[in-house]
Amino acid sequence: MRSPLHSNRQAQAVGALIARLPLAEAAVAGLFFAAALTAIVVTRSAGGAAIIWPGNAIAAALLIRMPGVRWITIAVALFGAGLLADTLGSGDPPALAAAMALANLAEIGVTAWLFRSVIQFPLPNLSVTQAAQMAVIFAAAIPALTACLGGWIVHDGLGAPLWPATWDWWSSSFIGACLFGPPICLYSSGSARRLVSRRFLAQNLTLTAICLASVYVSMRFLGFPFVVIGVSLMIAAFRVGGFGAAVLSALSGLLVIALWVLGIRPPGAGMLQHAVGVIGLPIVAIAATILPPTAVGLASDERRKATKALRLNERRFRDSMEHSPIGTVLADLGGMWMTTNAALERMLGYSAAEFRALSASILAHPEDRPDIDRRLQLLRNGDAPTYEADRRFRHKDGSWISARVAVSLVRDEAGRPLHLIGHIESVDARKRAERELADERQRLVTTLRAIADAVITVDVAMCITYVNAAAEELLGHTIDQIRDRQLDDVMILTDARTLRPTTDVVGRCVVRGEVVRREEPCVLHRPDGSVRFVTDVASPVFSADGQVAGTVVVLHDATGIRERDRELSHRATHDVLTGLVNRFEFERRAREVFERARHVDRGATLLVVDLDRFKTVNDSGGHAAGDAVLRRVGEVLMSSVRHSDTVARIGGDEFAVLLDRCGTDRAQAIASQILRALNPLAVEWNGATHTIGASVGLATILKSHADAAAWMTAADQACYEAKRDGRGQSRVAQAKAT
Repeated sequence: MRSPLHSNRQAQAVGALIARLPLAEAAVAGLFFAAALTAIVVTRSAGGAAIIWPGNAIAAALLIRMPGVRWITIAVALFGAGLLADTLGSGDPPALAAAMALANLAEIGVTAWLFRSVIQFPLPNLSVTQAAQMAVIFAAAIPALTACLGGWIVHDGLGAPLWPATWDWWSSSFIGACLFGPPICLYSSGSARRLVSRRFLAQNLTLTAICLASVYVSMRFLGFPFVVIGVSLMIAAFRVGGFGAAVLSALSGLLVIALWVLGIRPPGAGMLQHAVGVIGLPIVAIAATILPPTAVGLASDERRKATKALRLNERRFRDSMEHSPIGTVLADLGGMWMTTNAALERMLGYSAAEFRALSASILAHPEDRPDIDRRLQLLRNGDAPTYEADRRFRHKDGSWISARVAVSLVRDEAGRPLHLIGHIESVDARKRAERELADERQRLVTTLRAIADAVITVDVAMCITYVNAAAEELLGHTIDQIRDRQLDDVMILTDARTLRPTTDVVGRCVVRGEVVRREEPCVLHRPDGSVRFVTDVASPVFSADGQVAGTVVVLHDATGIRERDRELSHRATHDVLTGLVNRFEFERRAREVFERARHVDRGATLLVVDLDRFKTVNDSGGHAAGDAVLRRVGEVLMSSVRHSDTVARIGGDEFAVLLDRCGTDRAQAIASQILRALNPLAVEWNGATHTIGASVGLATILKSHADAAAWMTAADQACYEAKRDGRGQSRVAQAKAT
């Protein structure tokens, strides 16, 4: 009897085997085969291409949406499916069938690659603009390119006229993409569930029936049926959304084609009225009819999402107002209190219904009323967006509550005043909190004086309350200059690599209520324009009731460490004598330029400069004179090239120049300039003049160069030939015959 462990391992092995099977790729190839065979059998004209070709669009759209693709497997499967479909459906010779299969495979591959790697739209959540762009590229542009190849294949293999064959190839792929591309690209489980959900199923079935009925009636009785078909689809699109509109449009388009094949055509179709087949099918008219409803559906989806977001924001506002610890009131322009929250009701003792019968002027102290009226008038006139003031309000028990109020005027999109919103905070409660914070602050100040690192304390409003002496020196400000200022206005930090604002360590500390540490040094900008590299740690300071009452920020000056790291990095990649890039770094950059140039097909040239008569300088003047000559050569080379180019010392008296985005002609001009500057080059040292020359070898990236090493070898060989032919010259590396 088998043990449970053995059975489990066997099940895992079977599962692993199934996972390795190319089931998804096989499914795509199967759908492509079915679509291709159907199109060939039903719509292919004698001696030409199929009038409708949906296979490419179906396969490309599915490959765009698939999370992982085994490209070699799917390429072989699609080629085999296309070859088999053409052989079975039309009986074309194997060579012609293979050529057509390769052309279709190229269209599918280019489309899938483009929308997976280059133009990555957020499928299925497309905007109307993105959908339009995708339709142009997916359905029109890429098929137009492959139609040139396909038309030539049909012309050469079947003897069809070239231009009609090219047009038939493009139009067949175009209508196939218009029919099947949008439903596949816009599909999602959520949109599909919405179409068949109990809430919308009856409505959607009714709309489908109406749209399909309008297709039949229009095609049977109307001279211009596509206007009526398009209008009915667009009306339905408002209800079913983008994916539903794409499905309805595809069904309607397929029904139009089916009716046309059966001979049911609009009155006035002439001699084709009773002809069975797809000859004369108005491809462009069908596409112009089925694409706009999808755009209308996407716009409807966007509007539905915006409405949902608006309702969510409204609910969030109401929840935040209701649960806010600060008293909040919405008042009309006359000062009557319309809506109040629980905090204000607790503060003044009135219920929400009682507040609606009162106004600010009634509740306010008589001495404050003139100022209230004046400030409200300033808000209504647009002279001030908001105001803050100290007020006294009458409690329901007759006592007076001192409070700090902030009042703002809310306007609509046209700038018309809507209502007032006010925040009322009890000053008595705040003063109690301030006394508690003062005690805590004193303890912190005493502790922080002994810390050597820069220490900054801020309150809950991110205002600076204290800095120690180390912080004054690091920030470049005294405590009197920055007390009560916002921390972000004083401590300006940017990323050391991108110079963009860094993440808010202090904000994260306050939100999380825990210590937040930044390990990587960032740049601190000082008021005198200088910078320091610092690491920072933010620690929360808690009040007696466990709430975050402030933050302590500790800055550690890491400038010295940063400079040492930078110096070590510079030494590792630069020549100590000349300050130029060393051989190791130069070869790394050459490899990067080589790979980039090969991928984007742009030129790049490598110069190798070898000094002539340099040994004589060392022999006559010593190594110090030789070093002076090498430094001078480096200066000449740097002044002869662009700032974006790379100049390196790659050997004792050998230099190299990397010219990115530079062809042979421009490189030869630069080489000539270098030769003029170095032939001869006289350098004085200890009263003696030492003269040297140079030879230059050039190598532009060629297809014969297998890698960057071969490219550099070609330049070095060209330099050797220049020295062999008499020195003081330049030679260009030539392509080797293969």
